[in-house]
Amino acid sequence: MTEGQMLLIAVEPADQPDIQRLLDLSDAVAARLYPGAFRQSLTAASLALPSVTLFVARDASRCALGCAALMDLSDGTVELKRMIVDPDHAGQGVGRKLLLGLLQAARERGLRSVLLEVGIRNVAARRLYESVGFRDRGPFGNYRQTPIATFMQIDL
Repeated sequence: MTEGQMLLIAVEPADQPDIQRLLDLSDAVAARLYPGAFRQSLTAASLALPSVTLFVARDASRCALGCAALMDLSDGTVELKRMIVDPDHAGQGVGRKLLLGLLQAARERGLRSVLLEVGIRNVAARRLYESVGFRDRGPFGNYRQTPIATFMQIDL
C-alpha cells in the first residue's frame, strides 16, 4: 500500500485462505520473537466463534494486508487478539487504520474497554497501542504474569 491508497476495514469470516496466511505470519513472528516460549496458535476455526469479531484490512485490489480479532469477555469488555500486518506492508499505516477501525466499532457496540496482552519484544506494537491511548494494566481473564508478557487497556 502506498500513501493515499484506499484501505477498507471490514468484519469478515475467518475461514479464508488469506486470513490463514496472516495467522501463519503472526505465528512466525511470535516464534522469532519468543523462541521456545509458550505460544498459542490461533486458527480460523477458533476465530469463527460467535464471541469473536474478525476485522480485516484490504487494499483496493482486495488483498488482505492485516487482521485483528475482538473476543467478547464480560461486563462490556473485549480482548484484542492477534493483530497482524503483513510485513511487506509494515510501516505504511495499515496497523493504525485497522486498530482505529476496530476501536470505533467497539465504541459503536457500546463496549466499555478493550484489553490486550502483548509480548515485551513487540516494541512496534506497544508503541502503536500507546499512541492511541492504551495504558499498562495487570493480567486479566486466564492470563498470568510472565517475564515476556505485558497487558494493556483502553477505556472507550
